[in-house]
Amino acid sequence: MAGPAVRIRLLGGVEVVDGNGVAVDIGAGKCRALLAALALQPGVAVPDWRLIDLLWGEQPPRTAVRTLQSYIARLRGGLGATRIVRSGAAYRLDVPADAVDVIRFGRRVEAGDLAGALAEWTGDPLAGVPVPGLAAAVDGLVERWLGAVEADLAARVDADAAATVGPLTELSARYPFREGIWALLMTALYRVGRQADALAAYRTARQRLIEHLGVEPGPRLRRLEVAILGQDHRIGGEQRSEPVDRLPRRAVRLLGRDDDLDRIGQALAESPVVTLVGPGGIGKTALAVAAAQRARFEHGAWLVDLTEITTDQDVPQAVAAAVRVEEGPGRSLSESIVLALGSLRALLVLDNCEHVVDGAARLAQAVADGCPQVRVLATAREPLGLSHGLERLFAVPPLPAAGAGADLFAERAHALTAAVTTDAVREVIEEICRCLDGLPLAIELAAAHTVSHTPQEIRERLDDQLGLLVGRRRTGADRHRTMRATIQWSYRLLTVAEQDLLQRLSVCSGPVDRAGAAAVAAGSGLDVNDVLHRLVQRSMVSAEPGPFGQQFRLLEPIRQFAAEHLAAGPAEAPAQAAHIRYVRERVTSLHDQLTGPAEVQGVARLDELWPNLRVAVDRAFARGDYRLAHDLFRPICTEAARRHRHEIGQWAQRLLEQAPPEDRPRDVASLIAAASRYHVRQDPAGFDALVRQHCEPADPVARHLRANVHDDYAAQIHTAPPALAELRRLGADDLAAQVEVDLGVALVFQGQYARGEAQLTPLVDRFRSHGPPTLLHWTLTLLGFSAAFQGRRAAADTLFDQAIDVPLPARTHSPNQSVRAQALFRRGDRRAAYQLLRAHVQELLDADNMHASCAVLVGFVTMMPAVARFADGARILAFLDTTGALDNAAWAAMVADARDKLATVTPRPNESAIVNYRQALATIGDTLDDLLVEQNQPRRVLRAAQQVDHFPGPVRAL
Repeated sequence: MAGPAVRIRLLGGVEVVDGNGVAVDIGAGKCRALLAALALQPGVAVPDWRLIDLLWGEQPPRTAVRTLQSYIARLRGGLGATRIVRSGAAYRLDVPADAVDVIRFGRRVEAGDLAGALAEWTGDPLAGVPVPGLAAAVDGLVERWLGAVEADLAARVDADAAATVGPLTELSARYPFREGIWALLMTALYRVGRQADALAAYRTARQRLIEHLGVEPGPRLRRLEVAILGQDHRIGGEQRSEPVDRLPRRAVRLLGRDDDLDRIGQALAESPVVTLVGPGGIGKTALAVAAAQRARFEHGAWLVDLTEITTDQDVPQAVAAAVRVEEGPGRSLSESIVLALGSLRALLVLDNCEHVVDGAARLAQAVADGCPQVRVLATAREPLGLSHGLERLFAVPPLPAAGAGADLFAERAHALTAAVTTDAVREVIEEICRCLDGLPLAIELAAAHTVSHTPQEIRERLDDQLGLLVGRRRTGADRHRTMRATIQWSYRLLTVAEQDLLQRLSVCSGPVDRAGAAAVAAGSGLDVNDVLHRLVQRSMVSAEPGPFGQQFRLLEPIRQFAAEHLAAGPAEAPAQAAHIRYVRERVTSLHDQLTGPAEVQGVARLDELWPNLRVAVDRAFARGDYRLAHDLFRPICTEAARRHRHEIGQWAQRLLEQAPPEDRPRDVASLIAAASRYHVRQDPAGFDALVRQHCEPADPVARHLRANVHDDYAAQIHTAPPALAELRRLGADDLAAQVEVDLGVALVFQGQYARGEAQLTPLVDRFRSHGPPTLLHWTLTLLGFSAAFQGRRAAADTLFDQAIDVPLPARTHSPNQSVRAQALFRRGDRRAAYQLLRAHVQELLDADNMHASCAVLVGFVTMMPAVARFADGARILAFLDTTGALDNAAWAAMVADARDKLATVTPRPNESAIVNYRQALATIGDTLDDLLVEQNQPRRVLRAAQQVDHFPGPVRAL
């Protein structure tokens, strides 16, 4: 890095100073934006196409490549020719990382130096330099700054509460949706004797959250209010921000892995894909989770456990479920994942890839190619084999016997029994660890035997069982054999009852509760609770807390070993049958919850059961037992539409293609679940083909579903009544309820408001009394739209508010954000309206959910004339005219006033037409960003976890 020292500032603007503090001329506008794009990743080559995308977005000029080269030349003139290096088809800023203020800020945050980090922060990132493509990076920096501010103020509240009241009051006004700030303000006020003001702060926070976001305060604020009311003396500074990563919350304690974690962190900084390779039991999963917890990515991390799937084709489904991405129209699921992650800086952990290595490799390759700021951390027993040098391998080393290995043995032994003394036999323990090749799982299994054996006895038995030559050089294959031999030895030391239960538990996928463990042991005569306790003590089964109680799982090397032994004996078929019976009983019991008032709890319990449901369905299909497969997913069929669990649709189509056609009830449920998937994918032709192949032409349910998937509201009005009659004849009341809502949708959106309200109003009372909350929410929302279409704004707002107040399960589809944003806009709270709508737009883009965007586009068009953004509104309206959405009289009426005001707008010069919903949403997002800037609001996309998502397939028009 030749040349004089320079310092690059991205906080409070974009500028460069030399070693004497003198400003360096780097040009203006796009030159500064380009420098910012490079400086956010010093030392990392950024491809030309990515820089063009960051600077100009989806509509770069035709001369973008030449213009980019001219900007590079201008920057080199100021920084020095060697500072920006050409690397293939990319450019790299060649300066020390500490030369960039945001990098120094981030490192100080990671190191826990809050004072130093806050001292580095001199203003909003890239202030005055608009870079649309870097909005996410700016959002992430602001989020980290706010996190540091909260942590710093939390410590100051502990030390001097009075001094923090002023800063916290100011911050709560500027960031009214950050509950952590409100909690600190309430605590500080209470500590200085202002209990009434602390409770008033809670009421203000609650009012802001309800009015602007439609949500109640979270558990932390509610508990704090109760504590203040009760004058709890424990109210203190222990309140902290909640973790946001999608990683295990339990701490991963590793011995002797600090250097490994540093090397993995460096590899992630330099390579898009890092694969931890090694034999089973070497500790790949624990190391990957610890590395992910240590890493700092603006948009967090996801852990995808691939042990719960069975084929390469299942990999995209598992990843999509983790990151909440749906299959977009005309795109594969992998393409939708890449599209959703493309603008994020995040970490994707693919754990246990060995049995689906080809599928994991394809997914990792796609992410590496299409998501420049996403890193993939994989674990496997072999490389993924990515092309173009995208994969960095990290061979996980064994623990040194004389260090961390012996420490792990001693720690595990002491945790099991206080009677064992390890210091006096340290050398023996080290010998044990050498025999076990330093494999952490093998060491833990051996240490578990200190309950009944001395270390010397364990050493002698290992010599007999493993036949190892201490000190011999060991290969990866040797270590794999060592792990298997250790498991074999531990297995032989189990009682017959313990071996039996261990084998039976291997039929489960993922965690299982006590009831599940007892179910797979049915008929064995085992005392399951006692035997399970002993298996946990011997480290053969892991116990962990779950959402509804303690859960148990077998680590994958042990599960595979136990499954092999189960397959070799007569108990495999009975154990698998018992597992399927247990899952069927669970989903059958969940049906009443999912279709009744307890829907929220039912969805949470279904999430817990899902890995075992998946394997049970696969086993039913493998047996050719289609009735059993139907029985496993039929009770949860409604979830396909309400929360877009697309695996249900896949199972349904598989059943339609394989099941005997004469089984009428099964075909109805399967057809409805499959229809939801085709509807979301916007593939009516595909659904038509499915119906022609598997249904009679006059089938009333099939005719209604075809009208639904085609969004043919006029046809639905005629097809819904016979479909309802048929479903009720079959006893499918849960499916009939959905069709009742469909009929209300069709009537409202055909302009038959009186009939629509007559259809929907009785449903409100029924769903309010008997559930499920999702259908109550949808029905109230539809009534709100009916009132809005008729110009009854006050009634519409009341109905929308009632809909928003309905507690919903996670991932429920709803237009809440869009509807609420429009209401806030009409009431004059434009800043909150822009924030809420911008957040919703980003959610739709992240999930590649174009299916629910019509309401956003219509709402945006109606807003723009009021703020004199005529050209922006006219551009979106022109796109809507091309989609056919405004052929619907209701939507046309919604935009009629705006159309008159936008009719005379002349398109901007050189502005191309919008060609798809994704481009339209991105354009709306850019406009909302500009409007937020005009409102003096920091440009940040609110990425807080939302309770609900978007509206369901059967009511896509909303």
